[in-house]
Amino acid sequence: MAELLVIALGGAIGACLRFSISLFVANAHLHTAMGAGIANIIGSFLLGLLVGHLESGHAHPLLRPFLTVGVFGSFTTFSALAMDNRTLASEAGEIMALMQLVVTVALGLAAFAAGNALENRLEGSRGDGEE
Repeated sequence: MAELLVIALGGAIGACLRFSISLFVANAHLHTAMGAGIANIIGSFLLGLLVGHLESGHAHPLLRPFLTVGVFGSFTTFSALAMDNRTLASEAGEIMALMQLVVTVALGLAAFAAGNALENRLEGSRGDGEE
């Protein structure tokens, strides 16, 4: 039951953060299709940064479902990316939508890898002085 509650709380937080990104995109006069991409790239980086810590055994057992399923599950969404991509396709054409999709997925994967590499580096530097 506790796991469901932390997932629900994380989901609410992630959804609010996702909406905030949409507001930022609108206020910056960027194309609405960029909102999902920006959220997915930021979320991928942050999840990559946190995944090592979550798997290290040092984190509270409820932190993983709270962050991965809850916060990042609702902050980064494939369905929102798909919807925004279809909007872009109808407004700017299929080629532009395909390019945006490929770039977003590639940057998301790279962001996760960069976040994970940074976390591993930070974990290594923290571990040097411990014992």
